[in-house]
Amino acid sequence: MKKTTSISAVLLFVTILVGVLGSYSIIIALPFIGEEFHLNPVEQGAIISVYFLGFAIFTIPGGIIADKRGSKQIIVINLVLWAILTALTGAVTSFAALLVIRFLLGFIDAPLMPAMLKAIAERTPANIRTTTVSIVSSAEPIGTGLAPFLVAPLIAILGWQEATFVTALIGLLLAPILWIFLPRPFVKESPSCSASSESNPTPFMSLFRNGYLWKLTSMLCGIQIVMVGCLTWVPTYLTTEKHLAITQSGLYASLPLLISMLGYLAGGWLFDRYFHQKFRSMVIPSLLFSTILLTLMILSDNVNQFLLFESISLFFLSLTTQPIIGLTMRIIPSDALGTASGILLTGGKLASIFTPIAMGAFIQAFSFQAGFSLLLVGAGIALVSSFLIHLKRSEELD
Repeated sequence: MKKTTSISAVLLFVTILVGVLGSYSIIIALPFIGEEFHLNPVEQGAIISVYFLGFAIFTIPGGIIADKRGSKQIIVINLVLWAILTALTGAVTSFAALLVIRFLLGFIDAPLMPAMLKAIAERTPANIRTTTVSIVSSAEPIGTGLAPFLVAPLIAILGWQEATFVTALIGLLLAPILWIFLPRPFVKESPSCSASSESNPTPFMSLFRNGYLWKLTSMLCGIQIVMVGCLTWVPTYLTTEKHLAITQSGLYASLPLLISMLGYLAGGWLFDRYFHQKFRSMVIPSLLFSTILLTLMILSDNVNQFLLFESISLFFLSLTTQPIIGLTMRIIPSDALGTASGILLTGGKLASIFTPIAMGAFIQAFSFQAGFSLLLVGAGIALVSSFLIHLKRSEELD
């Protein structure tokens, strides 16, 4: 059992890591893409947003497919299609074609995370499930943090188009490894105290009537506004406003995201160990601290202070992400976890659609500071939603 969990976690971690490196290469290359295609900040933001549009449209159907078809098959097929579309991203010759490819990439990626969560639930004991999710999910901030060291020099040497070909090749090589070595699931029962039996699967519409799920979705939506906003516009801010070289700005922008990785890991461990019955006691103080530090970041004009406040803010924000996923895995039966996580992640991706464009519009019309002020809206949404979650003690037990 322990071996199955460890092997699964490593393979899923690497899968997310490769995907993040490919996605972040576009963000690092955004100033070059804007120059090549003569794009304004709103159009540059659209390159990021259109990906999340495709993702949001297909996340819930993707979760349903993961429940019906099995997590392993979905993950491997996703990886192959992702590699093909990533390679096509580097081959485009127009802004319109780039938008189409980015939309299709989001569409293809949509079932991946629901399938990942289902794969973890099927291969991990309930008492370490949130910790395992946090370890696997930490590949996202780690990949984002490593991208400037790996992708930025690659872009500088080869060009942004050629860099996408390299990441696509890595994805193609990883797919057969996953198919061969990802262990069979050993968990069939639901992790939740409210679980239904396999013979009585959870009705689809009952998930839409689950108030807890929608409040958690709203929380994740607010968190994503902050994370995507920082991920999208901080590198460009450092390059265009603070006049740092692309490799230097990428390095500086990666530091807060690497620190947020510690929040992912700590959040999962703390929730499993101490706070699985005290969700609000963990997330509300974390969100309050994050909001205060985010305000200080926006008001700071010094690069070092800006990055310091951003780093600590994202750390506290990341502390809350894994408890949201962990609580979802505890209150939703495993037979519906793919669909439920699809609903949860759709909320986050909807925020990701509008955030880059909205911030780009504010930056173009006013300033970067005005654009970053929209991050406080996301922090506020997450904080208010956290106050509305009142679970009975029995509902937070396995």
